[in-house]
Amino acid sequence: MSLSVISRRSLAALVALLAFGGASAWAEAPSLAVTLRPGGVDVARGLGWMDVQWIASDLKARAGEPLLTLPVVIANTDTVADTLTDLVVTDRQGIVPLTVRDDPAALVYSRHWLAARDVDGEVTVRYRAPIDNTPPRRGSGPPYSLRTEGGGVSGVGNTFILLPEVETNYRVALRWDLAGLGEGARATSSYGEGDVDLGEGAADRLSSTAFMAGPMHREPETVSEAGFSAAWLGETPFEARPLMVWTHRLHGWMSRFFAEPGDPPYRVFMRFNPINAGGGVALTRSFLVTYNAQTDPEDLKTTLSHEMIHTWTQWDGRGQWYGEGVAVYYQALLPFRAGLMSADAYLADINDTARRYYSNPLNDTPDDQIAARFWDDSRIRVLPYDRGALYFATVNGMIRRASGGARSVDDLIAEMNRRRRAGETVDEAAWVALLVGELGEAGRDLHRAMKAGALMTPEPGDYGPCFTREVGKARRFELGFDPRSLVGDVKTIRGLIPGSAADQAGLRNGDVVTYAVAMDAVQGDQTRRLTLQTTRDGRTFPVTYLPRGEEVDVYQWRRVQGVADVACKP
Repeated sequence: MSLSVISRRSLAALVALLAFGGASAWAEAPSLAVTLRPGGVDVARGLGWMDVQWIASDLKARAGEPLLTLPVVIANTDTVADTLTDLVVTDRQGIVPLTVRDDPAALVYSRHWLAARDVDGEVTVRYRAPIDNTPPRRGSGPPYSLRTEGGGVSGVGNTFILLPEVETNYRVALRWDLAGLGEGARATSSYGEGDVDLGEGAADRLSSTAFMAGPMHREPETVSEAGFSAAWLGETPFEARPLMVWTHRLHGWMSRFFAEPGDPPYRVFMRFNPINAGGGVALTRSFLVTYNAQTDPEDLKTTLSHEMIHTWTQWDGRGQWYGEGVAVYYQALLPFRAGLMSADAYLADINDTARRYYSNPLNDTPDDQIAARFWDDSRIRVLPYDRGALYFATVNGMIRRASGGARSVDDLIAEMNRRRRAGETVDEAAWVALLVGELGEAGRDLHRAMKAGALMTPEPGDYGPCFTREVGKARRFELGFDPRSLVGDVKTIRGLIPGSAADQAGLRNGDVVTYAVAMDAVQGDQTRRLTLQTTRDGRTFPVTYLPRGEEVDVYQWRRVQGVADVACKP
């Protein structure tokens, strides 16, 4: 074919593309250049600030339309929407006047900044996000908020980065100005060390990004862009580096187990948390884990394992039973298989989950009711985790028996991950189809029962030949009042149960309380006492009690005598 024919065809195609508005396919996506300037750190008072500036090369909004957005509350956590200062938006015409509109107040709702006139073209946004380490009014929630420690700052983007309220993809660039933190300060984020280009994609990628800057400690001390790294500020109450070395080894083992191609980057950020110490949150290619003065690093290992597993639980389906169930099922099993956790520690994790699940008086709540009640009651909140884990243990046992030990739930999870990497749909229908392929209609029936709230009961040997099932005793978790009393920034006791431990300890309807623990953790510990700082008639005083009710039968697993640890791994 002659060059002239090729040229004529190419020209015709280009003309056709332009005629139908396809020119955008040839143009680069607009840029979004974000600069973070932390400073003002007052270690003694727990204060500081993060100056934020971003420049969007192309941002459009008509007068009265939303231009910027930020959650006001997300997952029971306040953002800087109410406290940010010096917000200025400019375009080529000068300052853009703004009005504000909030969504209806709820456990998750957003603020929208509306342009008072038309905006079109390059837009610059500047403001200051204050940092205040005062314990949050709302109580337990993910550790998203900006905080300062060790002369540095950290936080998650969903609490302090205003985003353009458009669906446009941007070429996002992150830049740091660390002059306000002094000599020796370094910066990192979920996307890499220091200044990084995130490439083209949605601007809301910044919402699920962790940021940290200051005189950081690192593991390994020399950080590369690929593979594992960890960062933390200040001095921890335990030796942090051995824990991060353990986590580094486990991440490498998990990457091989889940057949992850190459050596993907993964970062762990560790910081102090005054409320929900020991918990954390999974973010883009990273995890933020927290501690306090009482934290035992051994207790953090299952948390770190759990959150790293979420790298391989992404799916297109609804509900948390899949992602959280897989993570809880594997959180001790994979370290055990990797030789990084003992058989007894693995058994303890199984029993902790089983005890909380079988003693939960709401364990028959259907899955489709969980989302609406998730933040109202910790007994609802833990169900996707506990029931999901027992469900996957049951599935594993059924597949092993059906295949004569040749196959397991590992094979189904591996297939779900293969499909995800291939860009195929990975949803509930895909999962059920895999179940039916292994177990026939029995697989579909089990899944329907789980979703309907039926009790999940793995067989005695479903956790491997080292363990067998028995019946134990546990007391139900019982706050002694309506759990919804603890929702919101002002927590007022109502629905006090006469004769309950809370009643006997002196709590009364109308008391306003605060607390500094995660109720999920209290629920899982049979002996843990709860202290509520109580305000009544102008006086504040502690009320402490054991939040337990009736004793019930629960399934537990125990070691089988005479079976060596090497034979234990299911």
